[in-house]
Amino acid sequence: MHTPAEELLCRLVADLVGRARVDVDDRFFDLGGDSITAMQLVGRAREAGLVITRRDVFRCQNVAELARTAREVAPSAGADAGSVDSGAELAADGVRTAPLTPAMLALDDDGDGTSAASLQQTVVVQVPAGAELAQLTTVTQALLDRHDVLRARLTGPVGDRHLEIPEPGQVDASACVERVAVPSDITAEDLASAVSEGMRRAQGLLDPTAGVMLRALWFDAGPAVPGRLLLVAHRLVVDAASWHVLVADLATAWNAVTQGRPVASAPAGTSFRRWSQLMEEEAQSPARVKELLYWTRVLQGSEPVLSGRASSAHREMPGPAGTATWTLPASQTAPLLTDLPRLYSCDVDDVLLTGLALAFARWRRSQGLEEHQPLLLDIEAHGRPEITAGVDVSRTVGRFAGVHPVRLDAGTDTPVAAALKRVKEQVRSVPDSGIGYGMLRHLNPHTARRLEQLPRPRIVFHHLGRSAAVQVADWAMTAENATVEDAGDARLPLRYALRLTAATQDRSDGPQLTITCAWAGDVLAERDVHVLGDAWIAALTALAEHAQDPRAGGRTPSDLSLVSLDQSEIDDIAQQLSL
Repeated sequence: MHTPAEELLCRLVADLVGRARVDVDDRFFDLGGDSITAMQLVGRAREAGLVITRRDVFRCQNVAELARTAREVAPSAGADAGSVDSGAELAADGVRTAPLTPAMLALDDDGDGTSAASLQQTVVVQVPAGAELAQLTTVTQALLDRHDVLRARLTGPVGDRHLEIPEPGQVDASACVERVAVPSDITAEDLASAVSEGMRRAQGLLDPTAGVMLRALWFDAGPAVPGRLLLVAHRLVVDAASWHVLVADLATAWNAVTQGRPVASAPAGTSFRRWSQLMEEEAQSPARVKELLYWTRVLQGSEPVLSGRASSAHREMPGPAGTATWTLPASQTAPLLTDLPRLYSCDVDDVLLTGLALAFARWRRSQGLEEHQPLLLDIEAHGRPEITAGVDVSRTVGRFAGVHPVRLDAGTDTPVAAALKRVKEQVRSVPDSGIGYGMLRHLNPHTARRLEQLPRPRIVFHHLGRSAAVQVADWAMTAENATVEDAGDARLPLRYALRLTAATQDRSDGPQLTITCAWAGDVLAERDVHVLGDAWIAALTALAEHAQDPRAGGRTPSDLSLVSLDQSEIDDIAQQLSL
């Protein structure tokens, strides 16, 4: 007999990972869960009356253990320590201020105030047939009132910028929503073209300094045909996980409007404003400052040469010369998402980064460069840890995704099993999943001066996580959905010579992994990027095949908290036990 908490969590996990059924003995990450879906699980559980944390999801071995750690939502949960804003900071005009977070400041890392000017993200959802402009304005107003960062205005001189956040109701959604009429008999192709054109046009509709962080374009196909709603938000105020929150809030607000109920506008857990204050305080703490030595060691080592070509200065790279995309079929994607994380007690990022480290060594060999050199890169993480008790940002919209550097060394001529263990341990050695780097780099003047003098990685990796299969349903993301990746102005300089993105899309035949490479033309040639992409796919294929090996699996030092053993000692013990 399962407990109510177990039954609820099994249902929620099954929905998030696309399974018909999940058992209490299943581990979330073995089922293909990732950091984004972990945050969704925390948010959905809380909405259903059950409190779990992101840390609980990562720590618990299965759903049963997760259910035992859960507690019921207290009647006053909406006013926990993390969500309370200080009324003393409320100005006479009803506007509060908030510091910028490291993730926001990283968008303008060169400090000239221009790099982040045109960055946006978009999402497209299906709108119910017969919707009216007044109704869509009301649900958009609910988003603005519920999420403080969507009402924010970027202000202050370069180098001392902050946010001004008006109280709910002070930003009028009617100025944010625009109706675009399309024919009721429009084809799917023409509708997709109209939405794409709307994305391009929306590029100039956002203005952070004027407080225009969100715009909505409603493509109205008439009373009998479902339309489309294109949401455009500035990258300062959203990240990949934020869109899942916003889409869910749209559906909730719509149900309230169509049923004649008031739309709830209470803050969703800890406000972004409160989070930004906590980050600023944490950046000055002695424990966090101690991390400076670690980050200095990571960045002080020699930076791998990407190619033999001459290149312009790192801070002045032109826009991308192009992008290239590769896909893995479901038969090879599934083992990467489920089997290998289960066999090696790791997560999907460890697997993807192992493939990248192996591919990098092969790529350098093809370039005639020194092969055995650790790969220095930035990892863009989703960064919503509990930095203090009582904080819950699982349902908070904002730019949380932080960046931190890491050095990966998969070894030379190393079997994929050994490479995965090495990379897993290197990722685990990063303090507090890397959240402290952004604090020290941007929020603490003393440590910032030291870190800004060190070389920056020229490669960045971003795992967008797993998306559910496209559904033909109201308020679901549609087939013409662009992506939650940012669409910036091509005229702006690139901050990285090479941007590597991985994303998984559930399909009828199973999950499919897509990797995308975007590069700076003055640093890399297209053929060289294709060599790297091919090598990455080959390495991931080898890892997927390894998952079928009956000898696959094993522990690493970070799995054994009660004893101190290195990898060779662990492998020796495992071999003796198997004899």
